[in-house]
Amino acid sequence: MKRHSLLIMSFLLLLISFIAAWYNDHLFNHLFIFVIPIHIVLFICFVVLLVMSIRRIIKEKDRSSCFSILVLALLVVLIAFFPFRDARVKYELNRFEADRLEIIRMIQNDQLRPKDDIGNVVLPAGFERLSSDGEVFVYQNDENGQVISFWVFRGMLSGSAELIYSSGGEELIRANESGHPITKVDRLKENWFYVETDY
Repeated sequence: MKRHSLLIMSFLLLLISFIAAWYNDHLFNHLFIFVIPIHIVLFICFVVLLVMSIRRIIKEKDRSSCFSILVLALLVVLIAFFPFRDARVKYELNRFEADRLEIIRMIQNDQLRPKDDIGNVVLPAGFERLSSDGEVFVYQNDENGQVISFWVFRGMLSGSAELIYSSGGEELIRANESGHPITKVDRLKENWFYVETDY
């Protein structure tokens, strides 16, 4: 067991890092102060495991430590190149579509209303996971159509990412563009769009 301890710890670090990267937008919106320390701790763990693995290979000629280095290399490649946000958005689009359509129906029927003049709607209990900060934004909800945003990442002066339901397609999204210009629009499926803005 001791011989494989570095390999086991490397796999655990890989798993924890994957989870942290997968939920990074949610963590940022709810635990902003702790996000950077979490990433620093994970980085320190990575460096310590890498150094320990290299030392064990050099001093003890332990070949099993080579596998822990391979796991750590996989971790670097994964964090550097895997499109976590895109993968999570597409996965959750299908997983939560029925719940999101229920929220849209509730907004259309005035069962859920904006808490302010801006258009922010607090999601009811049990539905908070549908948006990274527990709120949706209503751009338009009238006889001419609906444009309702579920936050993927609600930026603070750094750009935002939204999953938008638009009954009128991209044209209606563009018609509701606010003072924060849209930088990207990707159609994911009928009425559903991934949108990035500069704020």
